[in-house]
Amino acid sequence: MLMKRTVLSTCIVLSLFSFMACGRAAEDNPQSSADAPKGEVLAKDSLQTFIDDSTNTQPLMDFANANFEALMKEMSQAGDVAQTHIDGIRESLANVDPGENEQAAGLLNSIDRSLEMFEFRLLAKGLTLDEVKAKVTDSPNDVEAISLYATKIGMVLSEDLVGNIEKMESQVETEADFIVSSAENAEASEVKIAYQKAAVVLQSAAQEIERLKAYEKIVGEPMKPIDAEAWVNGDGFTSEELKGKVILLDFWAVWCGPCVASFPHLVEWQEKYGDEGLQIIGITRYFNFDWPEGAEGPGQAEGEVPPAQEQAMLDKFTAEFELKHPTALVADPDEFYSYYAVSAIPHFVLIGRDGKIHKVSGGISESRAKALEEEIKKLLAEPAPE
Repeated sequence: MLMKRTVLSTCIVLSLFSFMACGRAAEDNPQSSADAPKGEVLAKDSLQTFIDDSTNTQPLMDFANANFEALMKEMSQAGDVAQTHIDGIRESLANVDPGENEQAAGLLNSIDRSLEMFEFRLLAKGLTLDEVKAKVTDSPNDVEAISLYATKIGMVLSEDLVGNIEKMESQVETEADFIVSSAENAEASEVKIAYQKAAVVLQSAAQEIERLKAYEKIVGEPMKPIDAEAWVNGDGFTSEELKGKVILLDFWAVWCGPCVASFPHLVEWQEKYGDEGLQIIGITRYFNFDWPEGAEGPGQAEGEVPPAQEQAMLDKFTAEFELKHPTALVADPDEFYSYYAVSAIPHFVLIGRDGKIHKVSGGISESRAKALEEEIKKLLAEPAPE
């Protein structure tokens, strides 16, 4: 299962506004995050395999993937679980020597930087926004205080207020004024850059607000029928066959790390709620990707890939991740994506038994997945229309 062992740890996104894992641990890891005690270092056997043979980077990647996946979940928990896990990872890697393996050396550096970002977010998590802003007010030229503020406001906007457009807009306006007033006397270039980074967080939030407004506009609209040029990973559905079902459309792409990160949730939901009337349907388009014989995974081809060949690649790709639902290659993707307000992927559209759009969600995180599942359960509890 080479695709499940590909380089996913490098997809860990540690930005100020969004903080999510692009991939999940390799399936063949000796211990998954679901099985392990919270805060415990995972995949120690994989790390030992790398120590025994540092020429092969993959076991180190597996170690990183497993532990970052668990850390992402632990960040939302109370107590010192995440910090205990971080300390354990550092201790495990303290004497690891990559030898002449430059890729492994780079990965070790990336892991260390990521752990620092995790810790910085833990620090921000333990403080209120007012407490963080007070630090900036007291020391407006303190780069670390400004960076802590940028991290905290990103967390507030992307976690605490996400989905509440009115509150997000008000918060963005308030913080924009705070940044302008705080940066008035900034002289050192590194201080100005720190404030600019904080402003970028607000710009990202403003873009998110516009996306949310677009999502709101289509809630209540009828489901647009799926005009598929082809189906992969199973037979498709007619509009008649979908009547009375709760439908989750997942807009994704083979090159999209966060899309792949959502797959475990999709597999779980289809298995858990399929008998109750849930049907997940993947939506994608042609990207001129192929999976040549002998290659570890798919990649974009230089020459034109025939549709049937790209469909075969998608069949293989979805099978690797054991998806339980089919994916449609839509005939007119531009029109279809526009109707469902797709501006980035992964993008989820939840349709009720009444055939109308009830929820639209962009991106993937544990909190967003939880909210989406709650809405799925709510819609499944409603009777199908006569």
